[in-house]
Amino acid sequence: MEKLFAPPDEEKRNRAAGIWGDLTLVERVRKQAAASPDKLAIIDAKSQYTYGALAKTIDNLATNFLKMGVAREQVVACQVPNWAEMAIVHLALNRIGALCMPIHDSWREMEVAHMLKQSGAIAAIVPFNYAGFDYPAMIAAMRGELPKLGKVYSIGGAGAHSTAFEPLLADIPVDTKALDARRPDPNDPGALMASSGTTSLPKISVWSSNNIHALTRAFALGIEFVPSDVAAALAPAGTGAIGYCYPILTPLLNGGTTVILEKWDPAAGVELIRKHRCTYGTAVPAQLTQMLPILETLKPTDFDGFRAFNNAGAPLPYDVGRQIEERMNCKVLGLYGATDGGTVASTKISDPQEKRLRTVGQPFEGREVKLVDANGEKLGPGEPGEIYWRTPDKSYGYLNDPEATAAAFTPDRFYKSGDLGRIDDEGYLMIIGRVKDMILRGGRNISPRLIEEVMIEHPAILEVAVAPMPDRVLGERACAFAILRKGATLTFEEIIAFLKERKVSVWQLPERLEVMEDLPRSAGGKIAKNKLTDFIAAKLKNEADRA
Repeated sequence: MEKLFAPPDEEKRNRAAGIWGDLTLVERVRKQAAASPDKLAIIDAKSQYTYGALAKTIDNLATNFLKMGVAREQVVACQVPNWAEMAIVHLALNRIGALCMPIHDSWREMEVAHMLKQSGAIAAIVPFNYAGFDYPAMIAAMRGELPKLGKVYSIGGAGAHSTAFEPLLADIPVDTKALDARRPDPNDPGALMASSGTTSLPKISVWSSNNIHALTRAFALGIEFVPSDVAAALAPAGTGAIGYCYPILTPLLNGGTTVILEKWDPAAGVELIRKHRCTYGTAVPAQLTQMLPILETLKPTDFDGFRAFNNAGAPLPYDVGRQIEERMNCKVLGLYGATDGGTVASTKISDPQEKRLRTVGQPFEGREVKLVDANGEKLGPGEPGEIYWRTPDKSYGYLNDPEATAAAFTPDRFYKSGDLGRIDDEGYLMIIGRVKDMILRGGRNISPRLIEEVMIEHPAILEVAVAPMPDRVLGERACAFAILRKGATLTFEEIIAFLKERKVSVWQLPERLEVMEDLPRSAGGKIAKNKLTDFIAAKLKNEADRA
């Protein structure tokens, strides 16, 4: 494994700011277990763990990893749904200085083979069978491509291609001294995350315990976390990013409780929040949008105690955020960052609604943010540009991929976000688009986000995305893809009239409307606009062939 680490000046700066410390992630969880062993830590669809039971289970698994010969900084892959095992495997490996490679449960041969090869995983943990899919058989079929991979352990059964995982969690004599002897430094690699890959195969970013602590610390400050919090983990956890760090790992590091929704369904998500009296939740914007029809049948008083909904991973339309706040009597908070680059800013509960829903907040302490032009030169106050940042919680770079690391980070360790932003007079950061998402129509840039923000206000539209469609004359035109509310209808002429009423410039109007049953998404919940472009390009070709 290529050695990735923090430069000495970065470590010194983050320690001086009080953001980095001397504890590993698992030590922070063990500290909570010592203080409150009987408190519920994790509830999922299959099981629940108190902090005391969680700490013992982690030590059991870590001991078995030692017996298996898992060495420092070796990788064990974990491809499971939203289950407690994701946290248990990660923390057990952290206990002995090894690394968990999270793989989303929806990924199949192409992505899984890539992740196992790129990480050099020596073992894998998967469901025996989930949603009718045989995970051990999938891996068995690619064995010839994976010379480093040893045993496959399966949850919920075992067969010809796997060994049962559950015995690795059972109570056994634990040699605490042996485990302690393998303790990593909190600045050593301590976690891996997978980018969700809307345009290419996922990349693997490398994080230390201190990086992850800084990430969750910033989130906890923004959401005003307290140990009595019960988090609703609705977002996908399988890449180790948004759906894992904020609603699962943050509570465990800070003495709270996490309740994990196994499989996304909007009605089940709402019911989980109500049943467990959750105090905050984490979801991607698409999930919040899909919850709105369910919330129409409920009252704000049904969510007493639920104070905040955190969203990240993609832009949240203003109107969706406003409706969530009204119907759940909570505050919607946006967290801005990147799976590979860490967090930059967040709105806070105390921010006015316009700031919460129109911006991504003010940069956290210890974050350096600058807007740059196409040449990477810093722009003046108020000027829009690409957002670069240097933070105490960014990753060290990409595992076994120095070229990708060099492309994503400047020599002085600023992360290149690819996002276009502007900072207002009060220091709030607004995201106005993606560098690569802009639609270039006859030499003029069209902002998909601007159109999406207006279209989502139409009463017939539940969710919308605007993507480029190819054009022989102008290069690109804008095509709108909309999911409609149940029973609603919408014509192209109606949406154009709606946009004109709201004074959208004529040259920015979409030139086609496609009504969709669903939108293609990455494992992290982002809409895969490249697939929408491919879809409309194929449809245009078919139409031309028939003409």
